Amino acid sequence: MYRNISDYGLIGNMQTAALVSADGSIDYYSLPYFDSPTIFASLLDERNGGFFSLKPSEPFTSSREYLTGTCILSTSFTTKHGRATLYDFMPVENSSLSQRPPGIHRCLRVDYGRMDFMLTLAPRPDYARSKSVIQHDGPGFTISHANSPVTLLHSLQDFDADGTGTDTLTLSFSLDQGESAHFDLVHGPVNLEEKLPCPFESTKSWWKEWLHYCIGERCTWLGEFTPLVHRSMLTLKLLTFQPTGSIIAAVTTSLPESIGGERNWDYRFTWLRDASFTLKSLFTLGHINEADSFIRWLHDTYRKHGSRELMIMYSIHGEQALREQHLTHLDGYRHSKPLRIGNAAHSQQQWDIYGEVMDAALRLSDYAGKIDETLWPFFRDICEMAIENWRKPDDGIWEVRNGPYHFVYSKVMCWVALDRGITIARRFGFNAPLDRWTREREEIRSQVLSRGFSNKLNSFVQRFDTEILDASLLILPLVNFLPVSDHRIQGTIEACRKHLMKNGFIRRYLADDGLQGEEGGFLLCNFWMIECLALSGKIIEAEELLGVTMNAANDLGLFAEEYDPRRKEMLGNFPQAFSHIGYINAIAALLSGKLPPETRDPELSLMQRMQWLLPLRLTLNESRQPAESTTEKIETRLDARLKVMLGRLQGAFFDSRHRRVDYPAMKRSRSFGEYQRLAQHLHRFDPESLQTDMERKAFWINIYNILIIHGVITLDIQRSVLEIVNFFGRIGYDIGDRFYSPDDIEHGILRKNRSHPTFPIRQFSSNDPRLQLAVETFDPRIHFALVCASSSCPPIEFYDAEKIDHQLDIAARSFINRNGLELDEKKRELRLSRIFQWYGRDFGDNRDQVLDYLLQFCDESLRERIVSMRTQLRIRYLPYNWDLNRRLGET
Repeated sequence: MYRNISDYGLIGNMQTAALVSADGSIDYYSLPYFDSPTIFASLLDERNGGFFSLKPSEPFTSSREYLTGTCILSTSFTTKHGRATLYDFMPVENSSLSQRPPGIHRCLRVDYGRMDFMLTLAPRPDYARSKSVIQHDGPGFTISHANSPVTLLHSLQDFDADGTGTDTLTLSFSLDQGESAHFDLVHGPVNLEEKLPCPFESTKSWWKEWLHYCIGERCTWLGEFTPLVHRSMLTLKLLTFQPTGSIIAAVTTSLPESIGGERNWDYRFTWLRDASFTLKSLFTLGHINEADSFIRWLHDTYRKHGSRELMIMYSIHGEQALREQHLTHLDGYRHSKPLRIGNAAHSQQQWDIYGEVMDAALRLSDYAGKIDETLWPFFRDICEMAIENWRKPDDGIWEVRNGPYHFVYSKVMCWVALDRGITIARRFGFNAPLDRWTREREEIRSQVLSRGFSNKLNSFVQRFDTEILDASLLILPLVNFLPVSDHRIQGTIEACRKHLMKNGFIRRYLADDGLQGEEGGFLLCNFWMIECLALSGKIIEAEELLGVTMNAANDLGLFAEEYDPRRKEMLGNFPQAFSHIGYINAIAALLSGKLPPETRDPELSLMQRMQWLLPLRLTLNESRQPAESTTEKIETRLDARLKVMLGRLQGAFFDSRHRRVDYPAMKRSRSFGEYQRLAQHLHRFDPESLQTDMERKAFWINIYNILIIHGVITLDIQRSVLEIVNFFGRIGYDIGDRFYSPDDIEHGILRKNRSHPTFPIRQFSSNDPRLQLAVETFDPRIHFALVCASSSCPPIEFYDAEKIDHQLDIAARSFINRNGLELDEKKRELRLSRIFQWYGRDFGDNRDQVLDYLLQFCDESLRERIVSMRTQLRIRYLPYNWDLNRRLGET
């Protein structure tokens, strides 16, 4: 008899995963990777699929839980003669156990009494298409089949074995109170003579350390949601393919959305659509490393395939060929057929992917403060493809099989692609046809508002010129297409609640999609609704819906894709990454919704006012502890490490609601304390160890930029640094036992001791020992690299001596193109940043030389227009914005 989907727990090692039932049976397991053929699949065919069970051989009851903060599943068996605990887990390969063969570990211990057990191993390799034979081989049993060998190792001394030489093995054994046994099902070469201890403690420590290695306010404050949010994060980690950083949609294939129906899909792949939501959840909870890994996978995929060949989904190895096949020899879960491997939707046209890719790029910009410049041509092409295709029908987010149609969601996401592309280009000064993109963006918006909204339903609709509702339109306020307060958004929210919600769960749509059968409530849609309600200020209603939605989680806190509230059972593949991502983002919205609105800046204390007004020198990396031993080696790239660490902190504390970094929260965090301790290492760094001019420039540019941000944080600056008397001259770092302020670094070192624009004196006197650290060759481009504290910044994570010439070119182009220079052709006016007024002599001896210098960094079109009228141009200077944490997107 098939178990309910909710009966299963998940274990894994970020290469593959297994589902374990509440009574100790592993009924689903692919080897060696997530998308490999199964060796156990009784979940998909109870008679022929194969399983690996370990349980008492007499009647028992069981209960289970995950060990807190880990992915170790603990199952407790109770019989009339005793109680035992079974721990199931898979050590991850980058732990201290990396030299062990990968596989499943089952550690069994009798807590009291005496108990008899039965282990049954029934492998059915290659989706039960291959035959296997189990042979007794010394201290273990070997499963022979066409692919790599699989071995069952055990620690039993006394047992009865039945079934050797066949495809099903049974071991019978007994354990007394305090006795234990462990079983390792490993694949690949193994030394049968090696004694394998149960790697329980090391695995437990690894997961706990991972969970608590995070940066940001949400690391510590999740309130009552902490256990389930942590479980969702751990589940997403288990669904991550460690070699590449990609995240699969679900562990399983072909668990039905409708029992007995044909809505059975293979979800063991990575959808690009999930990228933006995934990044949002990872950054929200401060797991920056996972976000970095996922971003690298995205970037590698973009580079490998390019914009024109981009698919909606990929295999975990980055392959495009996901040909769909039917496994007709398997029964299917509760007789639901066909059972599919591969996914035909990979070749569909889904224009929404452009918006998801660009939204992910903007999130990276928000959270990481940078965009890889080499990827901008790819992103620019994505925007062009959105323009090329948005007027055409497609198969939509739900991958219907009777399309294509003019889906409103797809049109909106093409709008998102252009909106994000425009924002990124302006923020980093990337070359783009912004006027044309802006016109197309507004045309999409106009079409969606006129043809995608039904006055009759007072709601946005699934397709142009129809009356069909679709829960995907709940995404509109979440991507800022319209504010949540707009009457059309509120109408859509209410229409979805009234017409698509049934027994507390929202169905995606009610229209014909080319498939037979009905489906359950789609959990992601419930979580979108919770986000919308929270953003609308309807916190109580959002919490009530969350309470209903949590009925769809099993006792372990795992979600499938869908839920049938009438039968109270899970539907669809399990566990579903998107459901857990939706849960995390919904909780984040709820917690943000409970925060008091921004009204006015907090009152400054007397001490803060004195700090602001009195121009006393402030050493930001001053140590309050005795100096550490000077024999410890100080890393040569300490500046780069500090720059990267501060950048990650800015991303972790980026407030998406107010579009800026929450520096007060960052200042209170443990992670910022770690940054400050690292900055103290500069005391023992010898700047004279910088051998080349390139090393000096890279080091001091990095130090300048982190010093400015550190000063903003320490002095609690709310708006402009001009609020602080002599800000650039009074804050500083102690480096090698000497004080260096931003003015010292900029004018004394990087400008080769040129005069300050305000004071006609040189920064360093002739006998100042710091003078010998000045660069040998002054480079005017350094001015463009010293503006990284504002909301727009060159797309550079840190300056590197080996790349700095190229990086300074990037900084120059970025600065010029993001409002460093504006041409008003009608007024024959060239407006320049005030940088060129203050430091004019750094760029040339006269106006023509300055202009010639700037023109080399302008894009070709702008350069030609300026040259054609340069003799007629009047120069004016733009106001300088000293707000170093203004809202992103403001100019």
